[in-house]
This record gives sequence, structure tokens and C-alpha cells, in this order.
Amino acid sequence: MGDSGRRLRMVMLALAIAVSLCAGRLVQLQGFDSSALAATSASQLTRTLPLLPSRGDITDRNGEVLAATEPAVAITADPVHTAPHAAEITTVLLKYLELDRTKTMAALTKPNTRFVYVAKKVPAATYTKIAAELTDLDLYGIFRESDPIRTYPAGAVGSNIVGFVGADGQGLAGLEYGRNTELAGVEGKEVYESAPNGSKIPLGSSVVTPATNGVNYQLTLDSELQWVAQRRLAAQVTESKADTGTAIVMNVKTGEVLAMANYPTFDSNKPGKADAEDRGNRAVSAAYEPGSVEKVLTMAALMDSGVAKPDTKVLVPGRVSSGGGYIKDYFSHGDLQLRLRGVVSKSSNIGTVLLARQGDKATLHDYLARFGLGAKTGIELPGEAAGHLPGPDMKDYTRDQISFGQGLSVTAIQEAAAISGIINGGVYHQPTILKSASDSTGASVPLDRAAPRRVVSAETSAKVRDVMEAVVVNDSTHKLAIDRYRTGGKTGTAERVNSSCGCYRGYTVSYVGFAPADNPEIMTYVVVDNPRAGDTGSGVAGPVYHDVMEFALSRYSVLPSTRKAPEKPIEW
Repeated sequence: MGDSGRRLRMVMLALAIAVSLCAGRLVQLQGFDSSALAATSASQLTRTLPLLPSRGDITDRNGEVLAATEPAVAITADPVHTAPHAAEITTVLLKYLELDRTKTMAALTKPNTRFVYVAKKVPAATYTKIAAELTDLDLYGIFRESDPIRTYPAGAVGSNIVGFVGADGQGLAGLEYGRNTELAGVEGKEVYESAPNGSKIPLGSSVVTPATNGVNYQLTLDSELQWVAQRRLAAQVTESKADTGTAIVMNVKTGEVLAMANYPTFDSNKPGKADAEDRGNRAVSAAYEPGSVEKVLTMAALMDSGVAKPDTKVLVPGRVSSGGGYIKDYFSHGDLQLRLRGVVSKSSNIGTVLLARQGDKATLHDYLARFGLGAKTGIELPGEAAGHLPGPDMKDYTRDQISFGQGLSVTAIQEAAAISGIINGGVYHQPTILKSASDSTGASVPLDRAAPRRVVSAETSAKVRDVMEAVVVNDSTHKLAIDRYRTGGKTGTAERVNSSCGCYRGYTVSYVGFAPADNPEIMTYVVVDNPRAGDTGSGVAGPVYHDVMEFALSRYSVLPSTRKAPEKPIEW
């Protein structure tokens, strides 16, 4: 090594080896691994920011907002930048937000991460103030991402229909759940080049895929009528010491649901404060035995099939044998000479059974199925039940029972739609809660609609209205008559199945009515479950029907009847 020539040769050899290694590495980087390395570099310098769509609005038929989205953000932090100034940043945040100081400090100083959430659902205006103050103080490391707030301006009005969303913005009940995909829209994204600190490079490449905002839905619901129905139903359920109640108001000519009240109910803004069973919609999900309201369907089937007419005479004894036992009426009596009209007016179970026995069991079943029993109506609400309709080969005693509303089960929307179709000239409209839909540009979005179908003849429809009007005309108390209008109606009182004992205990009471009797426009159906103060449809459900119907007729400017209801014989 003392020889300078040798030293020079050794240095040159080392340099040659180093250059060879560098050249080899260069060949590897540029010749063999260039694509992979370029991709890795790009991924490290490229960030993807999700662009959240705006969730669609839900409004009532008059444009009143029932569900909307307000701009809000989730505040995030990069602890690498916030840790040195965590105390100062926390002080700023606490000026505008209700946060726990200890937890906030822990988030801002969290080790081994560059991303933490500090707060969610912060109004955009509030974040703007926070960001401005942090900028003035030259404090860096706080960021934001879209985190909109879902609001329900009407609170509890229509809440069982509208539903609510969870913390992640996904629908959990009602239309918010049933139409979640359409309401949510499609998420977009922005892909951009970023500096090592995460900031966007001003002149770097940026590709934006816009979000598609959700569909807006206008309901058939009338929020004012809905409010009246909910308040009146709540008062009556409370007064009668009942478990629950349901009220449905329908446009007979279109199948549009104008009001659908449930009690108990909840506030869509505060769903967690209500019991789980009250956050659903009993009008579509709760099946029950309808009681004497079902006689309307039975008589429609008998008259349309030619078995009977409104004036058909029936000798009604005090009881009738059925299935090893006896069927009785709610009132004691000897032999009664009633017409079919009188059987319905007096709500005679015995008379109904005797008339139903004159027809064929399979025919009765087919008519009830045609009216929509035993199947979902298809209304645009989640959780709809189908109820239960015995088959055409039912036992004789089963036929007897279902003729007057026991031994089968329905939902309130099923029964309301069936009766609406029968009195609407015999034309059934699938019940609907959606009036229209539009995208974010205002363009109409098509809705699936089942075509109207005929269920009975126009002549039969008129006969059924005749029979139902007789119920109101012959009501000795006249409490359910509505001034200036001819109306038709029917009470219902059914023994109630109690799941705890597997037996009948208590009652489910109801009342259905419509006006005007000669040309129906609006129908209201009220069901009250397990009242302990009162046990008749007329006494418990009837008053709710009367008050809601009176308001609806006035609100929709339905012209009063010009002729008095004719008095037709109910006996012979």
C-alpha cells in the first residue's frame, strides 16, 4: 500500500466497482422496475378524496319538507402536525364545540398515526369559523371531510312513514330505509397530487368524478291532515287506555294515502328516545283480526256473485251452531227478521254467517283474495305484512268465522285499500304513499305503479254503499254522522289474540267510513288495539274517524251532499 501506483490501482478498482453497482441499480430502476416504482411513487404522492352526494329530500304533497340534508363536516387531524400545539388547538375547538378536553388532547397527540377524527356532524358554518381562527394563529393540522346532517323539520309528524337515518347516514326505518339506495345517491371522488404534508399541489394533476345526488321524493301525505290525525288518535288511545292505534285517510279515487297515523310514535330527530316497536309502522306491519268491518267485504262478495241483494231477507235466530259450538251476536235477541242491509246495520254475526253459507267457500276465498287479502298491497313502505287468508278448502266453521272478521288476519292498509276499491265503483287502486320523484336536476324519475283493477261491478259497488249508508242512517245516537254530508260506515269489534296466553283476551276495535255516500272521495279507517276503557268500534274508534273525516272533507273542499240520505228498510 506504500506504493502510490498500487494505491491508485486499488482506488480505481473500488471506483469501478461502485460505478458498476450504481449502473446496475440504475438499469434495474429504469429498465426493469420502472413501472412498479413509478406506481409506488405516484401512490405516495396521490390522494383520493371521496365526494359525498347530497341525500334526497322528502316532502309532503304540498312541498312541506319532512326530511332534508344540511351541510356539515367531520373534523379530522394529523397528529404529526397537531401534537406540538395540541393545547392551543384544543382551546380553539372548545370555543365552538362541546368536546371533552382530555379526549380531544389525546386525539391530537395520538402516536404512530397521521389521521384521527376529532368531531363529527359539525355544521359547515361552525367549521368555517374554527378554520379561520386556526389560520390566524398559524396552527396547522386540522382538516375536514363531508359529513352532512339529516334533519326532520316536522319532528314526529309522519315519522313512522319517513323513518330516520343512522350515524353513518344510512336509512334505518321508514322510507329512509326502504328507499335508501335511491335517496343516498352515488359517491364521487377527487384524485389529486399532494405534497408530503398532505396538502394539495396547486398545479398538480387532479381528476374529479362528480357525485350523483340522491332522488327527491314527494309523498301523497298531507302534513296538516297527518298532524290532526296523529293528535286525535293519540288522545283517544290515551283516553281509552289502549295499547296502540292506527288511522288511515285515503283518496278513494286514486289510492293515495293522505294520512297514516300511528300511536305511540316518535320524533325522527330523536329515534333513540322511543321504544323499538314504536319506530316501525303498524299500519303496514301489524296483522290483526278485523272484526265486523270485514262484513263489508263478505257482503260485497255475496252480492257481486249474485247470492244476495241489499233487500235479501234473513231470519236471524238467537244463536247458530258452528264447529261444535255456537255463534252469537253482541246483543241478546230472539228471532229477528232482517234484510241484508239490516244484518250489516245491526252488525249481526249470525245473519252474516247464514248469508255466507248460501255461497260457495272457494268463491268467497277468491273474492277476498281479489280484494287484496292474504298478500302484500305493494305500498312503497318497508316491513309490510301479508296477513293470513284461509285457503279455498277451508273448514265450514272457518268460513263462518271469516265472514264476520275472525279466523283471518289483515293489516290496516290492506283492509283500507280493499274497502276503498269496493266503494270506488268497484275499481281497486294499489295504495301509494309516493306522489312523485325527481333527480337533482329536477327531472322526473318514474315510479312503478300497478294498474287499477276491477274487483266488483259498479252495480255491486253502489249496493255496498247503500248498505254502509244504512249503518249511519240507523245509528240511534247519530254521533258518527257528519253535518251536511251523506256518509257510509261500518264498526268493527274483534276478539284479540293475546300472544302471552295463546288465547283471545281483550278486543281490537275499529271504524271505517267514507263521504260523500253517493260519490265517495275520502275514506278514513281507524283501528284501536286493546282498549280497556270501552270495547266498541263506534265508541272508541268512531270519534277519531268523525273528527279526522270532518277536517279532511273541509280541507279538500269536498262539496256537501245536496240530498238527504234515503231511509231504506232494514227489517221485513
